[in-house]
Amino acid sequence: MTPRACVLWSLVWLSSACASRGHLPSTPPPPAEYGTPHPFLLQAAAPDGRWLLACQAREDTNKDGTIAVRVGSHGQLGGDEARLYLFREPGAGLAVDDVLAVDSLARHIVLVREGALRLLDTVTGTEQVLAPWTADDVGTNASQPPVRASFSRDGQRLLYLKTEAGKKVAVLRDVARGEERVLDAGPGLLGQARLHENGLWAVFDVVAQDTDEDGTLTWPHQQTSLAPARCRGPVSSASQGERKGDSPVRRFLRVDGGTLVEGRDILQPLGDGLLRTLPHGAIAFEDARGNQQTWVPESCRARLYAVDEPRRLLVVGCKTRDPLGTMLELHGPELHLSLEREVSPYAPVRRSSNEERPRLLPTFVLTSKDTERTYAVFILDMERHTLVPPPIPASTWVHAQGSHALLREDPTGDGGERGRPRLWLWNADTGEKRLVGEASGDFQERAGERVLYMGWLMDLGTGQVLGPVTEAPLAIDTRGGALRYTHAAPAWADPKPEKTVPLGPVKWEPAVNPSVKPTSPPGNTSAAPSPSGP
Repeated sequence: MTPRACVLWSLVWLSSACASRGHLPSTPPPPAEYGTPHPFLLQAAAPDGRWLLACQAREDTNKDGTIAVRVGSHGQLGGDEARLYLFREPGAGLAVDDVLAVDSLARHIVLVREGALRLLDTVTGTEQVLAPWTADDVGTNASQPPVRASFSRDGQRLLYLKTEAGKKVAVLRDVARGEERVLDAGPGLLGQARLHENGLWAVFDVVAQDTDEDGTLTWPHQQTSLAPARCRGPVSSASQGERKGDSPVRRFLRVDGGTLVEGRDILQPLGDGLLRTLPHGAIAFEDARGNQQTWVPESCRARLYAVDEPRRLLVVGCKTRDPLGTMLELHGPELHLSLEREVSPYAPVRRSSNEERPRLLPTFVLTSKDTERTYAVFILDMERHTLVPPPIPASTWVHAQGSHALLREDPTGDGGERGRPRLWLWNADTGEKRLVGEASGDFQERAGERVLYMGWLMDLGTGQVLGPVTEAPLAIDTRGGALRYTHAAPAWADPKPEKTVPLGPVKWEPAVNPSVKPTSPPGNTSAAPSPSGP
């Protein structure tokens, strides 16, 4: 994968996964250059290419006669000082101090500039000052910095932290109207706050007690070897040390009215209610009036793996008579279904995208009841309530969007030697398996429903193979563009302890070269009946 700093990982993931075609009017970016001819380290890009965020060093701050930046193994930048720039159009960009949040359409950005927290509309260009930015709001070298701003999934609400009378408070803002109000997080030191995806709940993490007994309330900090989060380079290794500070409690507030609640029995919000663990291990849904309905019985002794909020379904593991066994099941207000497969204790279920209504989930389960502990990735279809064996033998899961899954096949020859990997697209609705082609690279990127993986660009929303990509880009966009340096860039896989950051500027160009022919015809298909479960 193209190297990317970790500071904005969650922002890139959210905007890339949620943006889709047709949500925002846009035209392809002009074939112009972004940035100056100095070290250029990309941090994030809008899925439609509307803006870029990058760190550049433009002055000889160490007075050695050159302008250069090197990246160490922990993401630390050496050489000249780099700072953050936002590019909404070709050119030198706008210097900013930090970016805290991006909405799901990558339209609104919460950034820090000129001593103020600001809300920028990247479509209209309007920028509004939200609050002063104080000296204690500095970056951190934690792997995941505290959440100080977040949007609801629909982008209509924003929750951010600001300082009032020396104390952090949480402010809820209506993005369209500009109306704001402070939410009560209760007593203690508010360290981070975020909106739940549905925008109905605020989630606060608060230090309420001096748990380390040092006489003061201190937000916890994990000691790491990582570079500071702002302008962090690609990380090849890192270590974690002692956790210092007090232990926070988590509180929940229904933003449209309600009282502050906390408790270790609260799992998470769901709609306008909460999921709770009952005293004997059952899982119940509690509505806004406090009425509870048991979704998972206590006999399950459940372990919660995933929550499908739109479908009101829980993916859980229920204990079997075998002390080590856990059976995969689906539970909801009207569904209690065993999928008759034992779950791996190591990596059972994971959500592979931030779709609002993800359908296909990779699930690590026992391949057969008659074998020893041999596990494989099956596909959990949340729409059909079925567990599907790997559609392609000897294949591994890559990604999914809607009803399409991308799979990687690693063929093995008669002598046991590995063949060249091949990529397949599988349609959960029809059962069709379509050969994309042989792998021709090890780079991967995502933008909306488009995925670039091992040399192939695909639209998983439509199941289209768009063509081969021969050169690794910094990013791709939803219109078929690839972001690349205008000059040849050194390989990031260089084994040297420090890597030199390539020089800008960068430009968008077509990702697929029409003159390059595929290594194998992407039209090969093999039809299969629609899956019906294990």
